[in-house]
Order: sequence, then C-alpha cells, then structure tokens
Amino acid sequence: MSKKVKTLLVKLLVLAFALIVADLAGGQVLKYLFNKQRSGKYFTTSHAIKDGKEQVLIFGNSHAAQHFDAPLMAKTLSKSVFNFGNQGQSLLYTYPLVKTILSRYQPELIILNLDYNELRYDPTDYERLAILLPYYHANSVIDSTISLIPDRAALKAKSHLYRFNSTLGYIFLNTYGHSYGKSMKSLGYDPVEGDMCTGTANHEEADRGKIAFDKNKIDYLIKLISYIQSKQVKLLITTTPLIEAHENEKNDYKEKLTQLLTKMNVNYLDYGSSAAFKGKCKLFHDTSHLNATGAALWTKTLLNDLSKYFDQF
Repeated sequence: MSKKVKTLLVKLLVLAFALIVADLAGGQVLKYLFNKQRSGKYFTTSHAIKDGKEQVLIFGNSHAAQHFDAPLMAKTLSKSVFNFGNQGQSLLYTYPLVKTILSRYQPELIILNLDYNELRYDPTDYERLAILLPYYHANSVIDSTISLIPDRAALKAKSHLYRFNSTLGYIFLNTYGHSYGKSMKSLGYDPVEGDMCTGTANHEEADRGKIAFDKNKIDYLIKLISYIQSKQVKLLITTTPLIEAHENEKNDYKEKLTQLLTKMNVNYLDYGSSAAFKGKCKLFHDTSHLNATGAALWTKTLLNDLSKYFDQF
C-alpha cells in the first residue's frame, strides 16, 4: 500500500470519526432542548412514553385531543386524567404508547376514541409516525413502529441529528412560548374556539374515495384490545359526535369496526350521529371537530354514561 493511499485512508477515518462525533454531540444538544418542551404534540408523546401515571387515560386523534375536556373529567371523577390524543394520528401511533404505558403501571381506565373510518388505509398515517423518531430506541415497540415509516426512516434514525431535524420549530414554540393546549395545565386537552354559525368556520370535505381497509390497523386494534384486557384494565371505546354523518363511511368502515368490537366484547359508546349534537352549529368548530363548548357538553355526556359501563365511575 502506497504512502498516499495510507494518508487518504487516515483522512477518511478521521473525517468519519469527526462526523460521528458531530452527529452524536449535535443529537445530544437537540435532545436536551427537545426534553424542555412543556406543551405540544411532542410533550404529550413524551409524557406517555416516559412518565405518565394518571388513572384515566384518553387516546386517539384530534377528536380525542379536542373533544375530551380532561380538567373537567378530573374534577368530576376526582381522579387523575390525561388526554394523549394527537392530531392526525391513528391506531399505529396509539398502539406503542399504550403498550409502553402498560409496561410501566396499571391505570384504572383507558378511553380509546376511534372514528368510523379508523380502519381505512391511508399512507399519510404511516408518514405521520415520524413523530416517534425522537424516541428511537426508547423500547422495542417504539422501534417496531418506526420501522413502518416509509423511505427507510428507521435506518436514517441511526443518525442522532436525523431524529430531531424536524422538531426545531416545535422545540422553540413549546419551550419558550408554550400554550395552554396539550400541556400539563390542560392535562393534554387541546380546546378550539369558534363555531360553524359565524361564517368563519373551517368546512372539511368528506373523503369519498375507494373503500380500503388497513390490515395493520386491524391487527393493531385486535392486539391492543387483547393486551389491555390481559392487563385487567377497563377499556371504553368511543366515537365522538359529528355535525353530520357521511353514509359511505358508516356503511363500510363503521360496520367493520362495530363487528370487531362486538366480537371482542368491548364497551363501545357511539355518539357519532347523536341527535343531541347533529346539526348544532354552535357546538362545532368545523364539520368534525367540537369547539370548547361542544367538548364540555360531550364530556359531561360521557361522564354521565360511564356508570352504565363501570360501577366505580
């Protein structure tokens, strides 16, 4: 081997070592800043994975985050409550969080909110699992879920910097200017204001695409229910109110969902097409999200119905 080749190899090794050190050091700095967040989607995710120990837990997407008034529930039940709902997430996200929590302690009640179309295949749901990248190697269940993210994200996550490279905006927003929503003060609840009667509401279009079920979601739901039941934790699955129900989703996705829940003997509180909420524009921020007033009414309705399923509530 010539001297020039040896010199080149040494330089390459030094460069590789420098890159590894820079990646590790940079990742540690970002991790330190990341853990200082006191509100937002990463804060509630961290609370679930690391230290949450509340008695009543709520999971789901934005309909969980914005519809379940956790402070009202805690006050009424005289129990500790936390809302782990996160916008745009699915069962693929909920599964590793619940598994992680139940490996740490046994809550009294888990409320899992599912939309009628929860079992639909949507590639975006896999992309949104990137929220878990900062928790790479937290445990095997988290890592297994990260492997579902497209574009070889699990391989890229071996880089410490890569895990946090999309979190900087959230870090500064939720560390130095954190909000009430999705914080310890709100117990994870993320209320929204405004109603559909004012003319400023956000109208959402129904998804009327081809019916396609996600086998992973169905598998995750079955495993999740079985795991919760094996831990002897009370489980209630809910569907929160809609201002209007889209029939194409109800006839297919809802039928599959209710069949599965019935087969597994799960308590299911379905308020998706409740007359108490249907068409009430003052209660809705948009076509599928309750505003703070509607969320308070829904939460009171839920609390009144809990005793039908569980004696101590």
